[in-house]
Amino acid sequence: MATKSSSPAPAAPTLVEQGRVALTRHAWGEAFEHLATADAQGQLDAGDLELLATAAWWTGQLPQAIEVRERSYAAAMKANRPEAAAMAAVALARDNVYRAADSMSAAWARRAEGLLESVPENAAHGWLAIVRSFRASTVGDIDTALQAATLAEQIGRRLGDRDIAAMAQAERGFALVNQGHVDEGLALVDESSVAAVAGELEPGTAGGICCTTIGTCASLGEWRRASEWIEAQDRWCKREGINGFPGMCRLYRAEIKQLRGQWLEAEAEARRASIELENFIPAAAALALYRIGAIRLQRGDLEAAEEVLTQAHARGTKTEPAFSLLRLAQGRTGVAAASIRRALEDPPRTTSWDAPPDTPLMRMPLLRAQIEIALAAKDLVTARAAVDELGALADRFGSQAIGAGVASARGMFQLASGDAPASEVTLRTAVDAWTRLDAPHEAARARMGLAQACAANDNADRAAVELRAAADTFEHLGALIDLSMARQLLEQLGEQEGGAPRHADARQLKTFVFTDIVDSTKLGELLGDEALGSSCTGTIRRCDRP
Repeated sequence: MATKSSSPAPAAPTLVEQGRVALTRHAWGEAFEHLATADAQGQLDAGDLELLATAAWWTGQLPQAIEVRERSYAAAMKANRPEAAAMAAVALARDNVYRAADSMSAAWARRAEGLLESVPENAAHGWLAIVRSFRASTVGDIDTALQAATLAEQIGRRLGDRDIAAMAQAERGFALVNQGHVDEGLALVDESSVAAVAGELEPGTAGGICCTTIGTCASLGEWRRASEWIEAQDRWCKREGINGFPGMCRLYRAEIKQLRGQWLEAEAEARRASIELENFIPAAAALALYRIGAIRLQRGDLEAAEEVLTQAHARGTKTEPAFSLLRLAQGRTGVAAASIRRALEDPPRTTSWDAPPDTPLMRMPLLRAQIEIALAAKDLVTARAAVDELGALADRFGSQAIGAGVASARGMFQLASGDAPASEVTLRTAVDAWTRLDAPHEAARARMGLAQACAANDNADRAAVELRAAADTFEHLGALIDLSMARQLLEQLGEQEGGAPRHADARQLKTFVFTDIVDSTKLGELLGDEALGSSCTGTIRRCDRP
């Protein structure tokens, strides 16, 4: 009697098939493992090589992604597929921006342009325009960035390609903000981000839009808005099974935590960002080191701040204004003044992963530092010019944080100029603004300046109240130099535990304000604390954003 033969077992999925499935689940590491193994066995065609490059990109292995995309480009050219080759060339133009390989990026963009001249308009045309906008913005050419983004958005809408249109809209918003059209620009990046976190776009597009939006908010000091979008992005990542994006968002989180006084957490986030970005965007990894240096400067750990800022400089990133403020804190006022002047007169033209170079948003924190340093040097002419320029820029880019920073700087200038009544009003505005922004260190520093203005106005009791509040904040934060300065000022007031200030000492504080307090070397001698680097940092230090 014949027996029926059993059906053959289904064939096991190939490595390539497993890699493709993993990509649909956003399991980037798993996809990379399967596809890299298949690649080693020679199983990948041009399309599959592009999938491997995508997996490498998402796992932070940008050099490998570039190498694989170069092979994908070559395979597409060999197969006479100009559109696929153009897409690979566009991706290579973008990825080489991340690696600061400007010549390579420009060459790949030209290659893509040449391939697209003889084919009908397609997605590669739109993505090429986006890359051109992106490249221009990173070197501060905002007009070109806006033109390219506008073209890309038009192409995306003609093609009905939501990813191109949304990404281009975000880039256009970023450019408009940097031109001073803040409300219009923020509306565009917000609209693009809604599409991103709503799941309407591909993960790569959504991630790029979220980073653009958060970076735009950060450049303006719109920290509450940035926090809202980070939280929305986190929810989207969790919902989509995405583990986040390589490093950049962590760097923004570090900046927000720094503003909120969560310095240990901020430094830990920046350190992780530096590690994650090392093989992805080296310049951004160096920027994370700058962030660590700025945090250590706020804490008053001058030796550690210098060490990490030197590391950041060696990697080619900006070190201003933190480096000049460090020199001021070390009592080297002349060196600090020369350093910040050079930073303003000859800004770097290299690719920036902060605000675009040589733009108003990059210039504002430098101006705040120059005001502080000029006041320490008793150079009221330079301070006045910087205050005037800062105020004019703030009128164009009027976020709450920028306004608070201008109030802090202007109030200290008014105090140094002898206009104590105006200074008291201005610095009280600054304290209120920083408090609303949940920026305790900035609020306490403005409060310490307010105390000096109160003392100069013969209101010693109010000065003592403000100084005690500032000292409490500094102690809680671990801002050692600022704490010592506040305590020294309280001693000048004759403040005793449970006692009242003496009015004679209030007048003495007024003298201290206009002489010793802006001379960091003298103040260091007064404090007599070698552990603090025998220095002070002035009264309106800012190490990063406007």
